[in-house]
Amino acid sequence: MEVDISDILDSVHSQPPHPDASATSTLASLSWTALADHMALTRCWTSERSTPHLLPYPTQLLERIQLRLRAQVERVEELAAGIPSKTTMTTAATTTIGNANANLNLTLAILQTDLSRTQFLLRSLLRARLAKLTAYASHYLSLLQSSSSPGADLASPAEAAFLTHHQALLTRFYDDAVLGSLPVSLRGLQDTAGGVRMVEGPDPEGTGTVFVRCLVDEWESSGDSSLRGGSGQRMSFRRGEVWVVRWADAEEGVLSGDLELL
Repeated sequence: MEVDISDILDSVHSQPPHPDASATSTLASLSWTALADHMALTRCWTSERSTPHLLPYPTQLLERIQLRLRAQVERVEELAAGIPSKTTMTTAATTTIGNANANLNLTLAILQTDLSRTQFLLRSLLRARLAKLTAYASHYLSLLQSSSSPGADLASPAEAAFLTHHQALLTRFYDDAVLGSLPVSLRGLQDTAGGVRMVEGPDPEGTGTVFVRCLVDEWESSGDSSLRGGSGQRMSFRRGEVWVVRWADAEEGVLSGDLELL
């Protein structure tokens, strides 16, 4: 019996229905949804690493990815449990089921490779976000605590809890190391006296340059000069074009999904 890679790949794609999928969903639509989510995860990972600003947390996407990861782990464990140990098989049994085990081992290798790839993207995305949160803890904490700011969707509940705890530990350290010996009037960590803000944020004007690619037939910037760091010029991109622009000019298109960061 020869190993047929096409049959093995077909069996790998024939995964059980997604936990949140309806009963009428077809295998093709489920496969496309998984592929689209993986592409979206890759795009989120690239975007998060390409800009110094923290992007909105992709809640629904990561929830679907984590559900698929759990299902994939369970499937790998079930397949691995079905491989008999060589120490418990006779020579005749080993010869009989050798080809079947070869197919099963190859299937496991494919599933584990796909699982590791997705886990790497997810871990790297979360680490990039945590690096930004810890680098500008006071800035992002003030955004999350302000009900009138768009920071409500900026971080997940777990990230918000981490940031709150991190900033509390940092403030306590500053008090014990330095601030406790200073006059009360000089102990504030968020003073704006003299026009200088003590809370540092990531490039408040958004003047840093980024590489973007247009994903729609045509996209035009608003050209609103009141935007932070915006050039005030209306720019027009066509599908497939790659531009080097200010982050403030491309932020609107990236957040709407019309542009992607490279």
